[in-house]
Amino acid sequence: MTVAERPLRVAFFGHAEGRRGDGLSTYSRELVHALRDEGVDLRFFAHRADGELVPVESRDALLLRAWHLRTVTIPRPGSVRSIRTALADFAPDVVHISWSFSLHDGVIARLGHQVGAVTVATFHLPHGPAGTARGRVLNGLYRYHRLQMRNVDRCIALSWGQRALLVRAGYEARRITVIANGVDTTAISPGPSRLHHELGARLVVLYIGRLDPEKRVPALVESFLSLRLPSDHVLCIAGDGVQRDRLRRLAAGRANVRLLGLVGADRVLELLRGCDVFVLPSTTEGLALSLLEAMAAGCAIVATDAGEDGTALDQAGLVISTHPLRPALDTAVARLLFDEPLRRRLGEAARDRATTEYSMSRSAQRVLAVYAAASSRVATAPTTPTPVALP
Repeated sequence: MTVAERPLRVAFFGHAEGRRGDGLSTYSRELVHALRDEGVDLRFFAHRADGELVPVESRDALLLRAWHLRTVTIPRPGSVRSIRTALADFAPDVVHISWSFSLHDGVIARLGHQVGAVTVATFHLPHGPAGTARGRVLNGLYRYHRLQMRNVDRCIALSWGQRALLVRAGYEARRITVIANGVDTTAISPGPSRLHHELGARLVVLYIGRLDPEKRVPALVESFLSLRLPSDHVLCIAGDGVQRDRLRRLAAGRANVRLLGLVGADRVLELLRGCDVFVLPSTTEGLALSLLEAMAAGCAIVATDAGEDGTALDQAGLVISTHPLRPALDTAVARLLFDEPLRRRLGEAARDRATTEYSMSRSAQRVLAVYAAASSRVATAPTTPTPVALP
């Protein structure tokens, strides 16, 4: 993609890795790589509190200082000045914010306009079940964030349900494009793994993600233990979060429940390729990247119908209702553990669904189309695939 015969310049405000391992950092890493593959000249902005693993060379990254609380990133004094200086130096055509980057998201969008860039935001906030206390809280947060988005030219929603909430909150429908999360189906694919040998396990159940209340990982541990499986049937939990200590207590004295902590991308692939059943028991989601990664790796999957997860997995895994979680979770996990042909069929179907509908290269081309729609200054080079038409 070019602007006046030079590469398109994008300032991407996202999330680094190292001290966090969630969908936000994965989204940043994978989309940045895909945009660079499309010829974009990209400068990456993140917070040092996330870690120091970034998807670009250090000369193309700016790590900012901030206080990172559970769900809020509070920039430290001087952050706005650093961002303003970096943007003026880089002169981007597009400022893309992985929302919410920090409490300064709205300020960053305004700074983008000040340097002549168009501004785009990918909205990551999940949406809760209608009529529940969590759903009402999230709806209120949508209204709050809509006010901060007054300087955002185009918004990328990860699902149609999320788009509907943004519209109800007051953001203009014509400026919203739905682009589902994508996954690098070349890098993440079925393959050999030493996981069974490493664990001394015959069968492995796996969860990867944040250890926060909405993920309901303690319920997964309780469900797994209730099945009274042989000791060579192992549950692995990879990730970190506020429920870490509770999970340690649940796993204490249980040799077949392994808490792995945060794991890097290479280890994630080893886990996905080696597991027999992948489980995602969330109560709220947009479209979980961990689910798409498991699909790309050819896992047999059990997931709730939270957000768009059920739609993505439909007929390519076992989808259970978000509420009540049990005994449906117990039944679905047991069914897959005891039916190897079913695991194989669902794994193949999940892989096929990921490659045909959720590839990151397809998502990146749609993001480039959003950039083009946001500004007539963005032109498409002859070698760039034709942008997907916007709804």
